[in-house]
Amino acid sequence: MSLDPKEINDRRINEDSRKAQLDSLKADVVELEERNINERLGLPPVLRVSMLAGAAVLLGGIGGLAHGWQTASLKYLASNSHRLPTIYNGWFFYHKRKMYYCLKQAMTLGFKTGGKLGLFVGFMFGIEAALDKSRGVLDFGNTMMGVCIPGFFYAWWHRMPRVQARDFIRKGGRLGITFGLAEDFLQYARGADLWYLSRLGVQPKRLTDRIRELIDAESLRETK
Repeated sequence: MSLDPKEINDRRINEDSRKAQLDSLKADVVELEERNINERLGLPPVLRVSMLAGAAVLLGGIGGLAHGWQTASLKYLASNSHRLPTIYNGWFFYHKRKMYYCLKQAMTLGFKTGGKLGLFVGFMFGIEAALDKSRGVLDFGNTMMGVCIPGFFYAWWHRMPRVQARDFIRKGGRLGITFGLAEDFLQYARGADLWYLSRLGVQPKRLTDRIRELIDAESLRETK
């Protein structure tokens, strides 16, 4: 018995294949979430540090590109203010050379800024991940140290005065505590275990589960 190609329902086959792919993708996402429930941002350390460093490189590069273009434009104008063109063709070549000059300077500064910011962010979150693994707990203290240690090396490298370095590191510590507490809140909302909340008797539970319990309790109260 031969199979007639006209009787094959291509649409049904494509829908079944797409559904199977979506189910497999959902299963992989659930497995990844359950495996990394106690990790920061729900991501493995290597992937998390790489993504944050990459985002820092991108943002730093864009900021450096914009700042470099503006600075180069002003420098070019200042260096050529005494010999500005007076005819149409002169202005054409003036802006053409200006565009090349600004593009070169902006790209140079963009790569430098992106590289520096990416290196700093990668170093910071790398230290945080190393402290998480060495201490065996994830809290805002590791984030604070992850910010303060690179800040200390930055102040030492640039030979800041002691008062300025102390103020610089203190500001970094405040920023690290703020960012660390924000990460802890996200961990708490995702149902991860936080040791200082566990000592206070607060058990880890997903925020959606807590909201669902509150809704159920309110519904029972209204029915009574």
